[in-house]
Amino acid sequence: MKRKSSFKWLHVILVLVLLHGFIFGACAGQEEQQVQQEQPVIALTDLDFNNDGYINQMDLDILKSHFNDRYNWYVPWDLNADFRCDYKDFYYFADHVPLDYRYQVAVNISAWNLSNYTVDRGKEPALILDEIVYPQNTNRTVVWVEHYTSLESPKNDNAVCVHYTRDLCRLAYKNLGPKTIAWGSSGVHAYGMIYTGGNWRDLSNWFIIDPYWKLYDENILTSMGFHDTHTIKILLDEGRYGYWAIHLSVDYQNNTVYDPYKAEYRIGKFREPV
Repeated sequence: MKRKSSFKWLHVILVLVLLHGFIFGACAGQEEQQVQQEQPVIALTDLDFNNDGYINQMDLDILKSHFNDRYNWYVPWDLNADFRCDYKDFYYFADHVPLDYRYQVAVNISAWNLSNYTVDRGKEPALILDEIVYPQNTNRTVVWVEHYTSLESPKNDNAVCVHYTRDLCRLAYKNLGPKTIAWGSSGVHAYGMIYTGGNWRDLSNWFIIDPYWKLYDENILTSMGFHDTHTIKILLDEGRYGYWAIHLSVDYQNNTVYDPYKAEYRIGKFREPV
């Protein structure tokens, strides 16, 4: 009982310490909030709230200025995607950014080197051909696609699936980082795929991101074999004609993924505005 009580007190103390200096930074926080209201958020949600390329004290001050806010839409400082800014978001920030003894950000951190927004840290990563592939959170990935890209789901049947998938994978590589959204193909259809944790050789641990789910009935997609995945390609690094990737074969009937190898994959020109 004493241990539980001590833990609760530590919990409260950490939140109070993180909020220390809130009053002194209120004016700056209000100015930042006004800027956010005047200009729409166009960058990927991460810990670089002011989009200057670094995670530093300014970002922590912005987080403090929104403490106890509630939302009906998605905002960058709602780090756990629950439509509120509370102690859970402060804990997430503290887990990813080194703080000094005063609970101030100790050093500037490049946003690119920070763990990306869609990674599911509650699950163990997979090791495929000496490459660490982190599990992706399905909800956050879908939120990112819908709210932080200009990609739109097709509204009729004239959309070309490979165009959407090409844009989706290259945009994810640029903003989320390599090994996030992979290229999936069934031979008759193309779509995005993410690894969600567990045994990577089990196809059940791969989630499909496909705009056609909203356009066609799922029974039609199933009957036509649109999602009977044959191959998965995980983008690793930019190449001369496309991207170096881990190529995976899929036995859809036996729900297995196998035969990984590395090769360059050409995915064509990029249409997504940058």
